Amino acid sequence: MLMAGCYGYTLYFFQSWFPTFLVKGRGFTEAGLLLSSLPFFVGACANGCGGFISDALVRKLGLKWGRRSLGVAGLVGAALFMVAAMISHQKMLSHEKMWSVIFLSLSYGGITLQQPGVLGICLDIGGKFSGAVTGAMNMATFVAAFLSSVAYGYIAKSFGYDAPFIPMIVLLVAGALMWFKIDATEDVIPEKEALGEVALQS
Repeated sequence: MLMAGCYGYTLYFFQSWFPTFLVKGRGFTEAGLLLSSLPFFVGACANGCGGFISDALVRKLGLKWGRRSLGVAGLVGAALFMVAAMISHQKMLSHEKMWSVIFLSLSYGGITLQQPGVLGICLDIGGKFSGAVTGAMNMATFVAAFLSSVAYGYIAKSFGYDAPFIPMIVLLVAGALMWFKIDATEDVIPEKEALGEVALQS
């Protein structure tokens, strides 16, 4: 849940503030906002690829490290591309506006790349309770999304439109580190305990 909250904070920037950021933070015209769809195109491709990659890594590295390695790579990559988006603006590179869109799209792609592994983890560790585990994970994501949507406006107003990326980057790295605490081979509720609980209820 903590890991999902960390990436959820950044994920929903793209679904709430991204068009506003392009206009007010990077100087795009409203006519140029067609580019705001680029992260979702990249994200859709990355999400589909992430499922195949996750399965391949599980076959090669085993369940624990197969899931974990994709999660770490996705969130670290997302953090690095977000740093690149900030640097490209501050260094005033040629076509800086477009570079910001490209780097942020790749950042979104990094997040969505690891999402199939996140859902896989819910099934791996949830067992008979995988629905509850998935629901708890999604709840954490949406709580973080709410906080992100509110915090972004206040931070941008006070410190400028690049400043909100700092907590996003920090949380992406924190989420990557939390992947090292997630073991897909361990059930949330041990099988014997789960069976005992079911017996008591019946």
